[in-house]
Amino acid sequence: MALEAGTLRVTLQYAKGIKDCDWFGRQDPYAKLRVGSQEVRSRMVRDGGRNPVWDETFDFNVINENTLEITIMDEDTVVRDDLIGTCSVSLARVREQGVDRVQAPLTAGKKAQRQEGFVALALSFTPNSRLRPGAAGYGAYGAPPYGAPAPAYGYPPAMAPCASCGHGAAAAAPYYAPPPPQAYAQPPYGHAATFAYGSTSYAPPPPPSAPSAPSAPPAPPLAPPPYGAQAQSSYYPPPPSYYPVAPTPSYGAPYAAPVPYYRS
Repeated sequence: MALEAGTLRVTLQYAKGIKDCDWFGRQDPYAKLRVGSQEVRSRMVRDGGRNPVWDETFDFNVINENTLEITIMDEDTVVRDDLIGTCSVSLARVREQGVDRVQAPLTAGKKAQRQEGFVALALSFTPNSRLRPGAAGYGAYGAPPYGAPAPAYGYPPAMAPCASCGHGAAAAAPYYAPPPPQAYAQPPYGHAATFAYGSTSYAPPPPPSAPSAPSAPPAPPLAPPPYGAQAQSSYYPPPPSYYPVAPTPSYGAPYAAPVPYYRS
């Protein structure tokens, strides 16, 4: 059966017969208490020696933790603090019965593990099921319902006129909400359209001109000649200037044609 979650209250009363770590004078003990990841420190007892008295109370939230760990230290100002002793206290009894008183023996030394003195504690436990994750009221934040409408925002409130702004009558002019948008109506043909901003009127655009006569379609391609017929050549003779001109002899008259000779 799982133990119930709740609040553990620990009263650190006193220690008796603990180890003395100072050679000269009396030691200054203090305690560190730890439950799970929660750790607290008690006040330092000046010149507490081997029998310091604290009478301090600490609270811890307990869910699944079952052990209280205590460490007694001697505070030094010149060197690091000395370890006096440690102890562990089971929380099973106080979580079942609600209260418990313990005199936990201190174990001094890291190797010898010898006991020297004890620490007196008073424990109390108050169940609180809300400390368990997933319990109702544990502080979980639920998601808003799906499809919730977004809040509507209206126009901002009117600003009060400022008499000391130094802008004259314009500073004291009241603020009016903008008018709702209006549908635009097409004016009849031939009338100038008037716009809301200013008194300038603009004439409508001129009517479109009549379409011009369509151009003549291109001539269809020539039909090919019948099979076997010689195709008409599209070759054109070269111009007269293309042929060379016979040179004119530079001396005498041109040769006459020879007289034909006939035999009798």
